[in-house]
Amino acid sequence: MATTNGLPTLNIAFEKAAEQVANRAKKGYVALMVRDEQDQGVHLMSSEALIPSKLGEDNKQHIKTAFLGSDRGAPSLVILAVIAPGTDDTTALKGGLKSLEQYSIDYLAGPPDVTDEELTVLTDWVKAQRALYRTVKLVRPWKTAGSDNMGIIELDETGMKDQYGALTAAEYCARFAGILAGTPMGMSATYTVLPELTAVTDRSREEQIEAINNGKLILLHDGLQAKIARAVNSLVTIPAKGNQDWSKIKIVEGMDLISYYLRTTIDTKWIGQYPNTYDNKQLLVTAISSYLRYLEQAGVLSAGESYVRVDYDRQLQWLQSQGVDTSSMTEQQVLEYQTGSWVFIRCGGRLVDAMEDFEVVFAAQAYGTAA
Repeated sequence: MATTNGLPTLNIAFEKAAEQVANRAKKGYVALMVRDEQDQGVHLMSSEALIPSKLGEDNKQHIKTAFLGSDRGAPSLVILAVIAPGTDDTTALKGGLKSLEQYSIDYLAGPPDVTDEELTVLTDWVKAQRALYRTVKLVRPWKTAGSDNMGIIELDETGMKDQYGALTAAEYCARFAGILAGTPMGMSATYTVLPELTAVTDRSREEQIEAINNGKLILLHDGLQAKIARAVNSLVTIPAKGNQDWSKIKIVEGMDLISYYLRTTIDTKWIGQYPNTYDNKQLLVTAISSYLRYLEQAGVLSAGESYVRVDYDRQLQWLQSQGVDTSSMTEQQVLEYQTGSWVFIRCGGRLVDAMEDFEVVFAAQAYGTAA
């Protein structure tokens, strides 16, 4: 008879109140893909100086855009996957994605000449990675139907120009990935300026609002400079246990930071390394609690609203599923009862948004009237 052991399980369930814990205390990692005959493979670059020298000049310039970031920050690492030229099929792209799976990635941009078929592959790959609690998010051009997914950011711009001429959304996804990855945890990318752009897609205010509400990342030009209108992802259908603000890139980044810490810390520091006793569960609670406090200080979570504890309800449910008679047990006895290899933790907090919407009223006083 087969057992039900399987692989060690790490269930991370996001709930409406504000998800689960912790943090990666660094700015983001960007992954890019380009096609070139030279220097194929994966390259890790912390600065422009490390861009592979044999790449074509167009590819070098494309990679440099990811390093630009914004006045709010720049990415700390660019992970480059150089794949073989050609767009007849998706073989090279799939190989490049396979090579990226071993890296921690925050934002991914496909090749500047990405095809529709490749966009489907990229989108499906990111969804699959996120289902494994990896925090990669895709920046891609918007097509006729939105992805409706908080891990997919869709740039809908057809009128971008710089001093050299027109730019496509696909060409500029690397630039946006760098901006988003470089944005600190306490800020959003809304109204981030792109000083090199001289024109963006011409939209009325009503059209801008409609595009944003449809999950499109767009730009506006205020007559002086181009900037991100609102930093949103493609999510428009809010899950039953979700919040409206899951459509905001900043909030999802906070959720991803929490998921990242839980996954990596439990994977590397806890699984298989401690006896599953109540005291050791409390040590894990303490470790998670310290990261929650850090997130509060960093402005990712609201101060004083975070919590973490051994999950009494799940522990009770598990004991009953194992045939344990809990009818005469106190709450503390349930919490301290041995639970095999399972550890049930509940934690949460309130994710903090950035200042984006203002109402400022100026009351002009008449002459001779006291304020």
